[in-house]
Amino acid sequence: MSIDKADRLWQKGAMQSALDAEGPPARQDAILDAAIGAFAAYGYRRTTMEDIARAAAMSRSALYLHFRNKDDIFRSLTERYLDQALTDMTEALHRPGQTAEQALYAAFVAKDGQLMELVLSTPHGAELMDAGFQASPGLVAEASARTGRVLTDWLVARGVPAGLGSAEELAQTIVAALMGVKSSARSLDDLRVKEAHLARLIGRALG
Repeated sequence: MSIDKADRLWQKGAMQSALDAEGPPARQDAILDAAIGAFAAYGYRRTTMEDIARAAAMSRSALYLHFRNKDDIFRSLTERYLDQALTDMTEALHRPGQTAEQALYAAFVAKDGQLMELVLSTPHGAELMDAGFQASPGLVAEASARTGRVLTDWLVARGVPAGLGSAEELAQTIVAALMGVKSSARSLDDLRVKEAHLARLIGRALG
């Protein structure tokens, strides 16, 4: 199947039948896993569909049965990462027997996920982060809002001392601080140090 024909099929909504015939969603997950390695190796701009197809051990025409183009793959990667990060963060916050500082640090680390570790271990990390925001601004904004709600629920259950504002206000402050920490981190170790410092500050304020 040519690339142009694949694109026309997608536009008409006929691509779904091709996807069903190609295999289970696990195949798409495998493609996304392969794409992570390609983006880390070459950066967003230099990575091609041919690179991703090669990493996924499939032909380029087969790759187009699953994803429309490189942007589609990157958006799917971003969505998968954000969903998993939120799930992991929620679980980390509610582990029993933790202090507020411990719970927050565990949540911050869990929210980053393995993808963030990979991003910070490649020289293309800044480019990939920028590409993620540009390719999926709606997803990123939605994920920030969902993160704020998760933190708000946790703070309400735990209790917020007087003088720190409402649980929702504090949650939004934490989300903004996390974004700043992530954007300024020079390495994974630097990120972890800054996350630990943020967790300590907020944890001690919560008591």
